Amino acid sequence: MSITDFGKKLKDEPERLLEESEIYKYIQDKRILRALLENRIFKLRKIQEEAIEKGLFFRKSFLVCAPSGSGKTLIGELCAVNNVFQKYGKSVYLVPFKALATEKYSHFKNSYGKFGVRVELSIGDYDVEDKKLAKADIIITTYEKLDSIIRNFYDKEWILEFSTVIIDEVHIIGESDRGPRLESLIVRLNELLHNPQIIALSATIANPEFFNSWLTSLGNVTSLIFSEERPVPLHYKIEVSQNKDSTMKRVAKSILKDRGQILIFLNKRKTAQQSAQFLKELTVQFLEESEHKISKAISKRIAAIRGGNHDLSKVVKYGIAFHHAGLLPRERKLIEDNFRKGIIKIICCTTTLSAGINTPARVVILRDFKKYITSGHNIKNFLGFHENGDGFSYFKSFSSNEVFQILGRAGRPGLDSVGYGIILVKNIEEKSWVEDFYFKNQNLNNKLIPKYNNLGSGLNKVSILKEQVLLRIYEEQEITLEQLKQFFEKTYFWYIIKNKMKEQQIPIEQLLMIKEITPVNILKLHSDPKKVRVLKNQNNTIKTTICNTSTIGGFVKTSFGVYSCQFDVDSGVKCSCGFQNGITDNFAIENEFAFEFCDHITSFLLYIISFPSKNVQKYVEDIIPKSIKNQYILNYLFEKGLIIKNTDTTIRCSQFGKLIIKLYLYPTSGVLIRYKLENVEITSFRDLLKEAYEILKAEFRVRDYKMLEPILEWTDEESIDQILDRFKIMTGDLFSVRDNLERIITFIGIIARYL
Repeated sequence: MSITDFGKKLKDEPERLLEESEIYKYIQDKRILRALLENRIFKLRKIQEEAIEKGLFFRKSFLVCAPSGSGKTLIGELCAVNNVFQKYGKSVYLVPFKALATEKYSHFKNSYGKFGVRVELSIGDYDVEDKKLAKADIIITTYEKLDSIIRNFYDKEWILEFSTVIIDEVHIIGESDRGPRLESLIVRLNELLHNPQIIALSATIANPEFFNSWLTSLGNVTSLIFSEERPVPLHYKIEVSQNKDSTMKRVAKSILKDRGQILIFLNKRKTAQQSAQFLKELTVQFLEESEHKISKAISKRIAAIRGGNHDLSKVVKYGIAFHHAGLLPRERKLIEDNFRKGIIKIICCTTTLSAGINTPARVVILRDFKKYITSGHNIKNFLGFHENGDGFSYFKSFSSNEVFQILGRAGRPGLDSVGYGIILVKNIEEKSWVEDFYFKNQNLNNKLIPKYNNLGSGLNKVSILKEQVLLRIYEEQEITLEQLKQFFEKTYFWYIIKNKMKEQQIPIEQLLMIKEITPVNILKLHSDPKKVRVLKNQNNTIKTTICNTSTIGGFVKTSFGVYSCQFDVDSGVKCSCGFQNGITDNFAIENEFAFEFCDHITSFLLYIISFPSKNVQKYVEDIIPKSIKNQYILNYLFEKGLIIKNTDTTIRCSQFGKLIIKLYLYPTSGVLIRYKLENVEITSFRDLLKEAYEILKAEFRVRDYKMLEPILEWTDEESIDQILDRFKIMTGDLFSVRDNLERIITFIGIIARYL
């Protein structure tokens, strides 16, 4: 049936068409049925049927773990809309990115607005009044926006009307930057809303049962729906190529000839742009006249954008584009939209395109499985690095989950019968490494089977834990240490630790560093148990050379050399191999909480812990915990005036602490801003910009001072095109730094008024 015929039949015989639909036995609500049919959904997929059969419409919670394009997002959509029609309460649909939120909002509005469903969008760039959110049936928002809203829920009683929470891309909980706030949000929503219905939608992970058991532990039984089925089968291939450009060209020619589309993922922006240039003459040969005309029009639109990327406007007329974070949002959207329409045939991109953006292709090529390569001299902590095969350099790879999120875009539903995910390697050794690292043992048909990573917790940084401890104290208004422990015992972070350590469990108050941690537990926390067993059996020569009230130091002699090790009350933990951790400056820089000691520090700590002298043991018990004192969370919060101890031993937030939480700032950033205001003379706007830039650097939002001078010249009303050309920078980067500086300057003004 053509779209025209279908539309006519739906208009003339709606009741009959709806009741004849295959979906009718699962969904009887005519409004939902009509919306599905209008969106050309005539049949439910297995995971969608399973969710409905197991109680999706009867307030049951689910973790749906399935590949990209499997239809899991429709489960969340059906649940949200059914709740409205059944008058169960409000639904909130959480997504990780603003662009995805806008896309979802448009879809819900267009599909269900006609049936009286009130849909609202709440993101940073497009906010709405509280009274509109209070009246909304469904609110589409990002993780961070809802987190910010519920921090101030005291004057927003409508939040308590949420009966269902849909969390799209919940596997982001394992990421170090976005994950911790999402994890905390899930725990707090469960408490605040008294065990709401939760629909968590995840990409494929290795431990779905374990993650599901954590969700259930929060108080609401969660059913797992797991599937590796895809609407379009995906075949994986590892291809050895000494000339990757030639291989990409050969594959592209074959696919373009058959009217397919291709995504090529690269590890650098420059390489992405070069690859687009390299393939443009090939791509244009396969454009139809109408497509070529539209491509030229897209090129003109990009060229007309203020600060637009000239290289992009030049290549896009050939039906090919590149895509990375250095482009403006408008440029990226133009590329994505026209790729979905089939006008752009190839996108050469970095991983910015893998993040929740719907751009399926017949073939996805991962040109570089190595994120970057570096000399061993540049590495302080070798965790996550692999030898590069040349004896002196190391590489960091994409994780399994990242790789299969990338390759999972292969196969366009309704257009392709099969999708292909290709990883390029340069020799047989790399092929063996990729097979072993990313895939399980091949089956009888020599088919590559993905090997996924376990989903972990990102709540393992001291700076993150400081924020979450402060937030909990703020939300409870007054809290005891016992209540603080009880909250963190609900986190996925603690659920993992508890499962891993079992009988060797470290008390949570030490793990959170709200009480001083013992040397033995420091060893447990910061050393791999397998490595400890190996090191115990080595015959390395170890000597103590200094032992006083502030320092314990010595050396470890191995077959590779002699290494100086030191635990110091003031300077922290150091080794001459380059390892240095547990050290912070007075206000900003934070290190990994769950960092791993180098072998030499581990060996030295094993030695001094078991040293027979009682006098030495006294120093060990005193100095080792103090050497990582800057990581003690409550100490930091008290010292910086963020929390106050009441006379009854409960703890409350200071006015400054409350301000930091309301501003959605990390405590370390707030303390740094206050330090700047109290100790640095700011006499001009340029001074203010420089200090704000320093804060961005402390937050790791900029790596160096490369963007400072362009920003200063831009504020002096220098032409943006001249700035981009002279400094060889990209508009997207410049605008991103500008937006972050505006945020910091706003916070500086607010904190200045507080002081």
